[in-house]
Amino acid sequence: MTNSNEMGQILFTGITVNDLLLQIGQLIDARLGNLPLKENNQSEYLSRKEVAKLLKITLPTLHDWTKQGWLKAYKMGTRVLYKQDEIEASLHQLYQFKHKKGGFSYAP
Repeated sequence: MTNSNEMGQILFTGITVNDLLLQIGQLIDARLGNLPLKENNQSEYLSRKEVAKLLKITLPTLHDWTKQGWLKAYKMGTRVLYKQDEIEASLHQLYQFKHKKGGFSYAP
């Protein structure tokens, strides 16, 4: 049971602290259970080492490609990360350029 006073504060009576915490926990679990785990437009982030290994290039080459705009990097704190779906799209684009008549093109 709750009572409200003039200051807008709510006072709980007739409930123990453990019962209140249990109810709060159940509410949080119910809300989190309704959230989607991963949306289609979200992407997993990869570290510089993971991207370099995936592309089979060195870290300096990865840095050069990022500076040239061929790959997009995201700085999060002190870390530089890449979106996995963007790397895969770049690989697909690279494959198309490589197999295009007239040779290889470096246009981003």
